[in-house]
Amino acid sequence: MMHSRLSCALTTALTASLLGTAVLPVAASESYVKDGVWYQTGANGQPEEVALFGANYSLPFAFGYRSVKAMGLSHQDAIRMDVAHLARLGVTAYRIHLWDRLISDRDGNLLNNEHLQLFDFLLAELKRYNIKAVVTPIGWWGSGYPAPDPAEPGFSVLYSKNQMNEKADAIKAQQRYLAQLMAHKNLDGVPYAKDPNILAFELFNEPKHADAGAVTAYVNGLIQVMRDAGVTKPLFYNSSEQGNWPEFAKALCESNIDGVSFQWYPTGLLKFSGLQSNVLGSVAQYHNPFKDIAACAGKARMIYEFDAADVTAPVLYPAMARSFRSAGFQWATQFAYDPAALAASNAEYNTHYLNLLYTPAKAISFLIAGEVFRSLPRGADTGPYPASNQFGGAALNTTLDPASGLALLNNGSRYYHSNSTDAAPVAAATLEHIAGVGSSPLVQYQGSGAYFLDKTSDGLWQLEVYPDATQLDDPHQNSSLKREAVRLSVSQRDIRLKLADLGQSFVVQRADGQQTQAQNGTVSVQPGRYVVAKNPAMLAQAKTPARPFLLPEIAEKPPLLVHQPLRQWPIDQPLPVCAQLSATQLTGNISGIKVSLFYRLTGEGQVQQQQMQANDLGRYCTKLKLPANSGMLQYQLVATSASTNGAKALSFPAAVASLPSDWDFPHSSDHSFQTLLQQPGAAVPLFDAKVDQTTLLYPKDAQVTQQWLAGERQQGLTLRLRPAKTPDWQQPPLPLLRTETHAVMGLTQRDLSGYTKVAIKMRAVKDKLPVRFALLNKDGLAFGIDLEASSEWRYQLVPLAALQATPTLLTQAYPTFMPAQLAHQGQSLGDLSQLQGTQWQLLAPSDGNNALEIAEVSLMR
Repeated sequence: MMHSRLSCALTTALTASLLGTAVLPVAASESYVKDGVWYQTGANGQPEEVALFGANYSLPFAFGYRSVKAMGLSHQDAIRMDVAHLARLGVTAYRIHLWDRLISDRDGNLLNNEHLQLFDFLLAELKRYNIKAVVTPIGWWGSGYPAPDPAEPGFSVLYSKNQMNEKADAIKAQQRYLAQLMAHKNLDGVPYAKDPNILAFELFNEPKHADAGAVTAYVNGLIQVMRDAGVTKPLFYNSSEQGNWPEFAKALCESNIDGVSFQWYPTGLLKFSGLQSNVLGSVAQYHNPFKDIAACAGKARMIYEFDAADVTAPVLYPAMARSFRSAGFQWATQFAYDPAALAASNAEYNTHYLNLLYTPAKAISFLIAGEVFRSLPRGADTGPYPASNQFGGAALNTTLDPASGLALLNNGSRYYHSNSTDAAPVAAATLEHIAGVGSSPLVQYQGSGAYFLDKTSDGLWQLEVYPDATQLDDPHQNSSLKREAVRLSVSQRDIRLKLADLGQSFVVQRADGQQTQAQNGTVSVQPGRYVVAKNPAMLAQAKTPARPFLLPEIAEKPPLLVHQPLRQWPIDQPLPVCAQLSATQLTGNISGIKVSLFYRLTGEGQVQQQQMQANDLGRYCTKLKLPANSGMLQYQLVATSASTNGAKALSFPAAVASLPSDWDFPHSSDHSFQTLLQQPGAAVPLFDAKVDQTTLLYPKDAQVTQQWLAGERQQGLTLRLRPAKTPDWQQPPLPLLRTETHAVMGLTQRDLSGYTKVAIKMRAVKDKLPVRFALLNKDGLAFGIDLEASSEWRYQLVPLAALQATPTLLTQAYPTFMPAQLAHQGQSLGDLSQLQGTQWQLLAPSDGNNALEIAEVSLMR
């Protein structure tokens, strides 16, 4: 059982004493490609199609290595913990491009330094859990990102990416490096060339070619070096940086390569803020423009890197896995899994964010995606979007609900959910694995971390509970180890299990042997691993798992309430107020902490109080009946905990150690949240240039300059969109902009009945401009109308009934050959509370001299 400070070293030592040298049985892994299909030899000695899903992870190199070293932590302990967590998430595939600049000299000789030795250690840890690897020997990239590149010894420093396949000296150095790397021996004494846990090599990470005519010879030269070094397993070559260049693809596929590797970043990269809207339409289908090239038919396909970058919603991974299998991919590895040692800041790759501890909902979604990828047949047709949000038939029974942040796999043997759900299990009696965040008909748990239940026999289960995770800041801002984006906390919490084979009086045994009997199916737990048995006699049948339960050190910190106030709210509807509590409570249950709302209207002296109720995910919520008058509501959220010296109160947002009702409470704008209370029927903003600077999405193929300028009569702000001169290859309608709705608008919690129009305040800077304006419905599908922006500021009032289905603009994706639009057959705009944003297009060619300015878009009665 963990105590107030959880030490990775302590947990590791404890686990080692329990496990000895236990490892998981290793499966056979002979690997080959035949007729475009990738096979490996299964545990039964028979060929089976490869269908492996997992992640990239880079701690032995670059920023991760330097940061862990600077923190004074053990690289090996950090790797050991992260790989155990990857195994907990069902990962079966690992890929990384090596930082050749760190492990080679200027001539391409291999340097057996700490980076390579740590990579060997990582490979050994992966092997323990049967996680297969694809290794990309040449990365070319510098090792600094997100910091500046340090001095590096390797040969790639001397050449641009194009020069790597053009200059004879560069090619010679690569070939020397490849030959020596293949001869390098892992910790088992086996050369990389023959390592059975490495299923394939991808020769070069994102190469850049200028001459398609030279591609075949260059690739064949690298292949020959690998074959001469004893490599018999498949070799892949990367296609992503070339874009839609069929001549390159044909030349590559005419080489002796076994497979082609692709990437997918459907939401783009590096927005520097989190995406808020439903972008499932962006992952409805993987578009491969080279699939009909005859020479490519015999090549296997893998996804070397993918992610829904800048997205915190936990629904995209299963959809991406579905689309990968439909497109015939046999391997997919997300980029990149965050080391737990760095994940509090998300500083390593700020546009990505995935970690079991720090992003528990996304982690469960990732667990579901692995099941989807391994279970869906290659080439499966799961139907068009948005109907494809329910897919997999009885074998998978997977549901994606972006409105509730729920990814659910409910197939009889597994019940996995990324958020609270009331969906009944399809066959509770046959369940073997349960994993979730929040509550379900099977588990009631108010913590915000992930938990797992694995059945070992009738009446005997293993329970794992992970720490609470509270988001404090947008994790997708610029990289900084000085930012705390997510905080972990450890507390005693009740958990109620409703499993038929356990009954209501089961026994729970902690790692230290202490036993607790459930009352009405409920016990109190804190992060750790437990054996759950129907009766005490069955505990003797429990076996210690080979995978250790590991956590980082988690410092005890004062309670913190995290809350996002709404910008405005109508006084005829109760105001919903929720906050998430981060607190350490090890002596006594966390339910001993009470949360209250203190409030008053600006200008009023008396402070009123209302109790908030504990909810799932560590949240406390209430609905406040509002006064009859409009105005500015000022309020504080107060966490009160009992202590030996009496009740202790902290008032937020400023963590003031006083009650807002005290005579000497320091009332100020910094010490209160605010929401503007409005009369019923007030305009409901969907975009306000004064405050919505982070809600912009840049569409694919847009050629637009964005500026924030003073608005009409130099008041407020306006967004100016100046399209460049339209190139010959592009025809109207031309993409200009997408905007997102945001949680601070409160749309999803409002009753918007009676709102039948949309008001748009815009103007053309010079001559009038024809534009197509659209709203995006709950599925992110566009419904629009053609308008004309005059050269004067004015509101245009459009009936919602006049909006018609129009293709949805997609964001700039990578690889760049992904489509720019999603056509759809949507019938109506639907529920206004689920609107995802706006969309703008120009209906005439641009001469580069005019511009559109947008100040406001609002729903109106």
